[in-house]
Amino acid sequence: MCGFVTIINTPEKNYKYKKKIEELSKINNHRGPDETKILENKNYLLLFKRLKIIDLSSGGRQPFIDQEKKITLVFNGEIYNYIELKKELENSGINFRSSSDTEVLLKSFIHWGLKFVEKIRGMFSIVIFDDNLNKIYCFRDQLGQKPLFYSNFDGGLIISSEIKDILKIKRKPIENNKTILKYLVRGWCDDDENTYFKEIYSLPAASYMTYQNKSLRIIKYWKLNIIKNYDYSREEFYEIFKSNLKLHLRSDVPIAFTLSGGLDSSSLIKTALDIKFDNYKAYSIKSKFVEENDESSYIDNFVKVNSVNHTYLNINKFNETNLLENFIHFQDEPVNDASFIYQYLLRKKIKKDGFKVLIVGEGGDEVLGGYNRMFIPYIINNYLKNERKIPSLVKKNIENNLGYNFKSFYKKLLYYFENFNTLNNDIEDKSVFDVLYIKENKIPEKIKFYNNSNPRNKNYFKNFLSSHLFNRDLPHILRQEDRVSMSQSIESRSPFVDYKFIEYVFGLSENNFMKNGCSKFMLRDIMRSKLPKNHLNKKKIGRPGDSKFLIFNFYFNKICDLLNSKTYKNEFFNNNFILENIIKEKKVKKIKNYNIYFRILNYLLWKENISKYTQ
Repeated sequence: MCGFVTIINTPEKNYKYKKKIEELSKINNHRGPDETKILENKNYLLLFKRLKIIDLSSGGRQPFIDQEKKITLVFNGEIYNYIELKKELENSGINFRSSSDTEVLLKSFIHWGLKFVEKIRGMFSIVIFDDNLNKIYCFRDQLGQKPLFYSNFDGGLIISSEIKDILKIKRKPIENNKTILKYLVRGWCDDDENTYFKEIYSLPAASYMTYQNKSLRIIKYWKLNIIKNYDYSREEFYEIFKSNLKLHLRSDVPIAFTLSGGLDSSSLIKTALDIKFDNYKAYSIKSKFVEENDESSYIDNFVKVNSVNHTYLNINKFNETNLLENFIHFQDEPVNDASFIYQYLLRKKIKKDGFKVLIVGEGGDEVLGGYNRMFIPYIINNYLKNERKIPSLVKKNIENNLGYNFKSFYKKLLYYFENFNTLNNDIEDKSVFDVLYIKENKIPEKIKFYNNSNPRNKNYFKNFLSSHLFNRDLPHILRQEDRVSMSQSIESRSPFVDYKFIEYVFGLSENNFMKNGCSKFMLRDIMRSKLPKNHLNKKKIGRPGDSKFLIFNFYFNKICDLLNSKTYKNEFFNNNFILENIIKEKKVKKIKNYNIYFRILNYLLWKENISKYTQ
């Protein structure tokens, strides 16, 4: 896990920007505090910062260079199956001088060429410099867990792990209004290659990019197959789940886990304990600010039953000055949920305790069907399309998850199913039209329908689910997870997001995802004899974090100041109108637009922070 930035240009221009690279070597060390190295080449300048996880010796130092082949590699991330790949390469007569996964990557590329990326399991952004061809190759992992940004600059190209490093070199941040509008209207983030800055792009997940003679090409190398429908086997699922976790537990340093009262994190810890993994500590959040999402009773029970090495971070007050400002600085772009701020505080605690690797349960809901909205395609596919009667057990299980009457849910679902082709849009929160300079009937086509698979089409459930993997939810969750963890020099690993595990899960028959109206059925099934009953059957609870509480108790004066400032006038909303409404809602204690207020606060703080990137 590391960070890098490279300028690819002529020798004269590279020399011109050498000072900027040297300046960057002294700041933004959170991605790689253990080692820093600058490499000068006639075709590029390269700055690399290392976080030591695998092979703590100098043998794992980057940039990694094959002098004979004249090929140089840097990468950010982790290759979980590097041991198996190394054995395969050694059987082909290839020798190694280190025990690092970096050397395995370089020699895999030399041996297999572009096909090497199809053999590796991990999270990664990789840049390979071929001096023979004066050609650059960039690769990003299948789900986009690790970031890779690029931007044209002075006739050449900048490639970086972070946007702020690009801005430090370019010094001309220009807001991308299309991305900002989508964020303010819907809260969508990271759903395509565009960032919040014009002319700075994110390399799409599961893609590689080539750059040669100032010509740039992007090619997709992996796509999820959703057509297969194999039978589910409880024993097989558990073995694959367990072996996948074993790969993610490979580390030369101790590992921490996050633990909530939910199914995903507890399943990971329980399975790790079952395979006798003991070099760990588990962390949870407890706060008086989030009583409605308090899961401490479930956590305490799980910890007691399994003798878990565990500790809480008690957030009873926000001690950090400019908490949200600092958080946004590390994110580089706005976020859509206050819960991420609590995760940021938890990572600070984990770092303080000396951990550099963290196992998290991100992706469980998106991969296995855990969100309540997944009941929509489940009911449509299994009952409405075939005009089958919905069993009472299914209704009961769905009611338990939703927390309200099934009839109310079914009425809305039926309307959606019957009127899909004529609906104008699928905006969930229409209060945004009371706040923004945009009318409901003027929404750009691109942000009207996200789950654009027709409910009457085949494979509707898997198409619906995959939209959450690649567009709606997971890309943003992975972005913030990477940023909050790396802000504290912590490598965060998400076993549910392993692409081989996802391929296996999506190859199973879709009726097993929510069998009998039970969300994440397959994971519940393999954990049925391993987890406390209350853990398995409890209603889904959101992450700790309350946008409303944060704004009206800690950032009320700040948002008022920002809205009052002439510096932050914009084309999206009327500052004075919003200011009047916020003051009024706080006074009468009837706060209804807090989600959009949170996004506006993020946006305004982000604007305020932009100037710091270029100082």
